[in-house]
Amino acid sequence: MKSVRGAALILALLFLSFLAVLGGALLTTSTIDVWISDNYKTDTQCLYLAEAGIEQARELVRVSSRTPTQLLTSAAGPDDTLSTSTDLVTLLASDDQPLIPSDTALRVTGQPLIDSSGRIIGRYHVWLRNDNAESMAAPMDHNQVLTLLSFGVMRGTRKVIEVTIKKAKFPKLPAAVTFDGPASVFDYADSTLAGIDGNDAGAAREDENAVGVVDDNDVGRIVNALIGPPDLRATYSGVSGIHPDVANTESEMEPALKRVSGLENLVSAITANASDVYSPPFGAVTAIGNYGMPANHRIAVVNGDVNLGPGVGYGILLARGDLRVTGSFTWNGLILIIGQGALHWNGAGDGSINGGLFLARTRANDRSSENPLGNLLSSRGEITADFNGARGSGIHYNTSIIEAANQALPYNPIAIRER
Repeated sequence: MKSVRGAALILALLFLSFLAVLGGALLTTSTIDVWISDNYKTDTQCLYLAEAGIEQARELVRVSSRTPTQLLTSAAGPDDTLSTSTDLVTLLASDDQPLIPSDTALRVTGQPLIDSSGRIIGRYHVWLRNDNAESMAAPMDHNQVLTLLSFGVMRGTRKVIEVTIKKAKFPKLPAAVTFDGPASVFDYADSTLAGIDGNDAGAAREDENAVGVVDDNDVGRIVNALIGPPDLRATYSGVSGIHPDVANTESEMEPALKRVSGLENLVSAITANASDVYSPPFGAVTAIGNYGMPANHRIAVVNGDVNLGPGVGYGILLARGDLRVTGSFTWNGLILIIGQGALHWNGAGDGSINGGLFLARTRANDRSSENPLGNLLSSRGEITADFNGARGSGIHYNTSIIEAANQALPYNPIAIRER
């Protein structure tokens, strides 16, 4: 009897031991799960922290008054050479200067990220480099493609992201005035414009044609319209040295400008980054007068017709409908008429464009209150360039002003690598 009770006791103890081991294992598993979950959460938050540094850096580069080369030279420090290291300790020991933080007192600790309660949740550094194509250590930029290296640090965890960014801009224009489609209407009667000049007034001196077309027939049409009387051929000057300087420039245009889909994609990109978007009801018109400032180039997108002037503008004006000059104006930057592709400059006031003018038709003339832009065309349509009675100093190609107008567009990521 005693032996039976002893055996039962041993079994009970073994069972209790098993339960204890099982309970301990469950507790250990639960603890490990918590640790894994916490580590994953911290790892993810640290990644977000590094990404926040990238976003801040992109904006700093966009709004900076300094050129990419000037920014790279500043980042290189006294030795004028950029470190290619991806190790934060090595970078901090070098004479390179981080883009973020800009405060030298935060160089070692990093830029703090503060939540809504005022608590520091992590810190980050961002370093600026050139791109691989030009050598990341080179402080001279020629293609507006840069590299950002961001370090996010949170609760002992570190994340490193390398992002290649490229400046968004409207494609290079092959002429002071570009007709991206057959010029079915080109009226220069009674025009007293001082001229259209493709010789670059900007620092780059990248001279182009006065007028660029995509149809050989338009070259003759425009030349004949300028013969007059009075003979205005001498007022169209540009890179060819021939007067009038009118040429078929389609071969010089980027592919995006040769397709309706490419043009509409450019419109979408510009609209997404616009300072102001106006969508007048069908039949109504948006008036653009004074717009932007020399130190604040802006982007105006009008999903409809535009009355331009009187006033002075700085930046990019994108008109989806007809653009009509209604008063004396000066526009410094780009005027893009993409949609109906129609310009009417009929003597309502003196005018001048310093930068470039671009016309393209991507929409049919079937606009209505239900469809204020018109249906998409399958290919580039006929544009209208009505300069009857136009007067003023004319249109002058200027790459420096165009570059300033493009400043409002962002640096977009084209490659992302987590290190």
